[in-house]
Amino acid sequence: MGPLDMRPGRGLTLLAMVATIAVFVAVPMQTHAAAACADDSRYPGSVHPGGDWRMYGHDQANTRTQPAEHTIGQLQATQLAPAWTFSSTQAGGSGDFTGTPTVADGCVYVGSNDGWVFAMNADTGALVWKRQVPAGGSINSSVTVPGDGRVYAAVSHAASHSQGGGQCTGQKCLGPYVIALDQASGALLWSSRWTLGSDVLNVIDTQPGSDVYGSPTVFDGFVFEGVSGGAAELGDESDRYAFQGSFVLIDAATGDVVKKVWTIHPPHQPEDNYAGAGIWSTPAIDPTTKMLYVGTANPFKPQAEHPYTNAVIKVDMDRTHATFGEIVGHFNGTVDQYVPEMQQLPCYDIPGNPPPYYPQGLGSCMDQDYDFGASPNLFTDATGARMVGAGQKSGIYFAFHADSMKQAWSTIVGPPSSVGGIVGSTAFDGHSIYGPITLGGYVWSIGASNGAPRWVSPVADGAHWGEPVSVANGIAYTVDLQGFLDAYDSQTGVPLLHRPIAAGSAAAGNPVLSWGGVSIARNTVYAAVGITALPNGFIVAFKPGGGESGGGGGGGLPPPPNVGSGATAVAGPGSYTTTYWTPIVLVQAGDEKLSFTNLDLQRHNIVDKSGLFDSDLAGLGQTVPVRFHTHLTRGKVYSFYCTLHPGMFGQLVAY
Repeated sequence: MGPLDMRPGRGLTLLAMVATIAVFVAVPMQTHAAAACADDSRYPGSVHPGGDWRMYGHDQANTRTQPAEHTIGQLQATQLAPAWTFSSTQAGGSGDFTGTPTVADGCVYVGSNDGWVFAMNADTGALVWKRQVPAGGSINSSVTVPGDGRVYAAVSHAASHSQGGGQCTGQKCLGPYVIALDQASGALLWSSRWTLGSDVLNVIDTQPGSDVYGSPTVFDGFVFEGVSGGAAELGDESDRYAFQGSFVLIDAATGDVVKKVWTIHPPHQPEDNYAGAGIWSTPAIDPTTKMLYVGTANPFKPQAEHPYTNAVIKVDMDRTHATFGEIVGHFNGTVDQYVPEMQQLPCYDIPGNPPPYYPQGLGSCMDQDYDFGASPNLFTDATGARMVGAGQKSGIYFAFHADSMKQAWSTIVGPPSSVGGIVGSTAFDGHSIYGPITLGGYVWSIGASNGAPRWVSPVADGAHWGEPVSVANGIAYTVDLQGFLDAYDSQTGVPLLHRPIAAGSAAAGNPVLSWGGVSIARNTVYAAVGITALPNGFIVAFKPGGGESGGGGGGGLPPPPNVGSGATAVAGPGSYTTTYWTPIVLVQAGDEKLSFTNLDLQRHNIVDKSGLFDSDLAGLGQTVPVRFHTHLTRGKVYSFYCTLHPGMFGQLVAY
């Protein structure tokens, strides 16, 4: 997996699962005229002191950490609320968002699964421009805005399946491609051009079932984009066994494909037992050594594990070297084990996955499917050694030396699975690693020097699959499958926030589910809503105290009658049956203000076990005030529960 990063095969299973937990909120929709990016000229160097987030992993090392954030700490994180909400349909486009929002030069840039690229004012959410991709397809990842005046996007447009696993030829070939747009206007500057024999194609791969999920990475005048084969993996045997992973280097100024490198070898050249090794994720690059590191996927012929399958490969990006653009090293993680008997088993490793389960004979039912789907981290450990860290679907986080590709340490952080293990990308904040685990749904942290476990904390979404983790100012953030923004104390793992991303504002009856990402910039937390299948997606900007003011399709939800300002307790989807924990709620002692929002299908209320406070019952999407019968004691923890469904419970802390 990559920046979502999601794989279509796993996505079919997860879509069936999440369809039962969609949250719908109906509010009026509004339209807004085009605007400009936020004006940063008043800041030194015309750069906002809260920093930008120009690419999927924040920086070329893929740290997913914002070092410029110093205002949102533990207390402020508990108070995060929507400042504005952007809706793709209200902005005149369509599709949801599964990448991490890109924030640069006063604007937020995102791409949708319906092939729209949007730019919006980073402070208000007002639409600046929108552009539809030129040849159809989906944008499943983050767009990249490196500061050269361009916005780069990778477009997934799977080529047609064949009966012989061959490539198409001619101008009508379909396949994934890369585009560059003008950052100021959204005008198309180029679409990738690949010379294949006598043909010049606008795609970067023509194999049946090829696609792209990693975000474009720009370095030294070239754009790196990996090619995966999720649709081929779901295709017939001829397509699956013929598919070969690859990557391209594109001239950033012209769009010309300068180099096409096959991870193993070109299709049918030679005809052997090796296939697969697609690239799902976004690479990390060391600008000093000019070396690039990126993970590869499982073999498509499970009997034959190649050195470059289930691996992290090292690519030379120094244009002065004879090995420019070539694979010059690799690291192997946990190796797939082919068990023929697994073909006879239904793949039901996702909790609650109903029949007919995952299709038999595809990927996970033939081997263990231990991709390096998460994007790697590049960091320096306490000894000064340059390290690469990567999470695998085996549930193991590996750290190895960037120069020798030899392992330094590894830590098991969760159970293996064909859907992860570690699929969402990990973060590094200078001393620790943070990441997600799919099954059960939780986040974790380990030390970066030796992999020693630090903490594990639940997300409570059941399958925390492709959602990455981001870190800023001692707070770890992630988006959960049920459409919540979650925040944790990075030192202890204590949950600080569990808030619906788009419950209200511009949701307008649309499902609010997500395996998108979180970016932190401009003293704001930006979260994406999408699962690559929703007609409407949302980007929501969170600030302490919120103050929703609309946006590019925004329009705030008026407060319910009799609900004052203050904290909000939330009953999330599934509370009725899953012993769901609400987030810890902070309430000021002596000035108690609390409301309760129910996002579950069943009615809920909250009642203090000692009778100190209570609320009326609330239906789906309703918010009611909480009544306090006495003042709370500062520093004391109070437990509450639902009288109808005690499986929903939580804690309130008075401060």
